[in-house]
Amino acid sequence: MAVKTAKHIKSKYKHVRGILVSDNTYWTIRIKGVAETTFKTEHDAAKAVDLILIKKGKEPVNVLVRK
Repeated sequence: MAVKTAKHIKSKYKHVRGILVSDNTYWTIRIKGVAETTFKTEHDAAKAVDLILIKKGKEPVNVLVRK
């Protein structure tokens, strides 16, 4: 059985990081108290982080802007 190694990629968004596995990149969110979720794009992960922060009553930090 082949061993797959994962390499972490730094994201330009807060609370988002990338994982490179076998030429595939997956984007995950890292917020304390929230399960680590995988997304196909970095932008989708950043939007999910903002939605979680809004639900917690905090200001969004990545893509979304509160009016």
